[in-house]
Amino acid sequence: MASKRKYSPLWDHFESTEPKKAKCNYCSKTLAMSSSSIGSLSRHMKKVHPTINIKLNRLERIDDHEENASSTDLDQNVQEVPTTSTATSTSTAPIATTSTATTSTKATTVRRSTQIASTSMKDYIEIKKPLSLIKSQQLDEQLLKMIAKGYHALRIVEEQEFRKLVEMLNPGYKLPTRKTLSESLLPKAYNKALERVKKEIVKAIAVCITTDGWRSVTNDDYIAITAHYIDPDTYKLCSVMIGCCNYNESHTMVNISEFLHEKFCEWNIDYKITAVVSDNAANILGAVRIGGWRSVSCFAHSINLLVQNSLTTISETVTKVKNVVEYFNRSLPGARKLKEIQEQMNIAPLKLKQDISTRWNSTFDMLNRFFKIKDAIIATIAIIRSDLALSPNDWIVVEKAIPILSIFYEVTNEVSGENYVSASKYIVFCKLMSNQIEKFSAETTEPIKAFVTRLKDEMMQRFGDVEKNVLLREATILDPRFKQRGFRDIKNFDTAAAELKSKIGRIILPSERSNIPEPAEPSTVPSKANSIWEQFDEEVARLVPENPVAA
Repeated sequence: MASKRKYSPLWDHFESTEPKKAKCNYCSKTLAMSSSSIGSLSRHMKKVHPTINIKLNRLERIDDHEENASSTDLDQNVQEVPTTSTATSTSTAPIATTSTATTSTKATTVRRSTQIASTSMKDYIEIKKPLSLIKSQQLDEQLLKMIAKGYHALRIVEEQEFRKLVEMLNPGYKLPTRKTLSESLLPKAYNKALERVKKEIVKAIAVCITTDGWRSVTNDDYIAITAHYIDPDTYKLCSVMIGCCNYNESHTMVNISEFLHEKFCEWNIDYKITAVVSDNAANILGAVRIGGWRSVSCFAHSINLLVQNSLTTISETVTKVKNVVEYFNRSLPGARKLKEIQEQMNIAPLKLKQDISTRWNSTFDMLNRFFKIKDAIIATIAIIRSDLALSPNDWIVVEKAIPILSIFYEVTNEVSGENYVSASKYIVFCKLMSNQIEKFSAETTEPIKAFVTRLKDEMMQRFGDVEKNVLLREATILDPRFKQRGFRDIKNFDTAAAELKSKIGRIILPSERSNIPEPAEPSTVPSKANSIWEQFDEEVARLVPENPVAA
C-alpha cells in the first residue's frame, strides 16, 4: 500500500487512519476502501470537492524532480569545465573555449526546458474543471437570492472585483451575465415563487387585505396590496404582497375598486376577503364600499394623525427643538463640539434625531433623544449658538411631553408588526390609551394642559365608537387574554357576546355541545416596567381571584 501511495496524487488529500480506511483532509469524512482500489477516494473528491484539482500536486512533484535533475546536470557540467581547462594548461585554450560553449549550450537548453515546463504548468492551472449542471443551477439561484434580498443591482455580476472574488471561490463557476439574470433567471425564479405562493394562499379560509397608495420621487403613482392569512396547516400568520403596481389611471373610487377586484380574482381569493385595511383616504374607502368589502382603518395611521394634530398645541417648543437638531445635523463643527462636551461630562456620545413628518413616532424619538443629552446641549449652545437656546419653560414642555407621547409610541410599535394578529388589541388599546391620558388631566402647565385636552378630543373623535365595530369586538371577545376586560362599556360587551353566541350556535350542532371543554384560565399579557399594559395587568389581578373564568 505504501509504495502505491507514492504514485497516487489522491493521497495528498487523504490520510490513512487504519487499514482499508482513509480520512479526507478537507471535510474529515472517513471512507472505506477495498484492498486493491482507491476508487472511493476518487469518487469522494469528484462529488464533494469538485473544484480541487487532484493532478496538480503530482505534476508539481514531477516538475520539481525534473528541475532538480536539470540543475544537478548543469552543476556537474559546470564543474567539469574547469577540470578540462586546467588539465590542458596554456596550450589548450581552444579546448577551454569549446567547453565553455558546451556548458553555455547546456545551460540554455535547461533554461528552455524549465520555461517549457513552467508554461505547461501555467496552461494546466488555467484549465478549469466545469461544474455539474445541478451545482451550477444551485449557485445561480443563490446568486439571485443574494441580489434580491440584499437589494443589489444586477450589474454586480459585471463588477471586476466581484468577478475576481467568485473566480477565487470557485474557478469552475461561470457567472451569468446581466442579461441572463434579467431575462432568464429572474423571471424563472419569480414565476416559480408566484406559483408556490398561489398554491399556499388558496388554502386559506379567510384573507385580510392591507392596501396603500403613494407617489414616487419621479411622480409615478403606485398601489400596493398585501394579503394576510393564517396557514391552516401550521396556524401561523402569513403575509404575501399580491401586487405593487404603477397605477396611471384616475384615482376614482370605481377605478380603484375594479383594480382591487381584478387582483383578488387573479389570486382566487375574491370570495375570502374578510376586511380591507387602509389609511382612510376617501377614494380608498369608497372603493372598498363599492366592492362590498368590510373596511377597517389602519390603527397605527390613525394614532399618528391624532398625535400630529395634537402637537400643534406645543408647536412653538417643538419648532425650537427642530431648529437646534437641524443645526447640529448640518454643522460639522457644531456636531464635533457637542460630542466633545458629552465626553467631558462622561456621557456616552449620542447623536440627535431629526423629526420626519411622514415617519410615525419620529417626534417622540427627537424629543426623547434631545432631553437625554439636555446638559450637553445647553453647554454647547451657550458656547457656539446662544440664539438657539431654549427657555426653562420649553425644557419643561419637552420633559412633560415625552411620557405622554410614549403611550402612543408603544402602541404604534406593537400594532405595526405583521407576524401576529393585532385586531383583538384594537379596542383594548383604545381603552388603555384613554385611561393613561386621563392621568395627565390634572396637568397645570398651560401648553401641556392644552396638549392633553386635544389628545382626548382627537381620541374621542377617531375611536369613540370603536366598541361598536362588529369585527373588532368579536376579535376582542374571542381572544382569551381579553374578553370582557377589553371593553370600557359593559353594555357593548353584552351585545357583542350575545351576537357571537348566536353565530356560534348556528355553527355547532346540538349533539356536539356536550363535548365542548370547560374554558381554561385565561393567560395575561406580559408587561414591562412603565408599560401601557401595567394597568391592564392590575385589573386582571383583581378580577381573576373573584372569577377565574371571567369573560
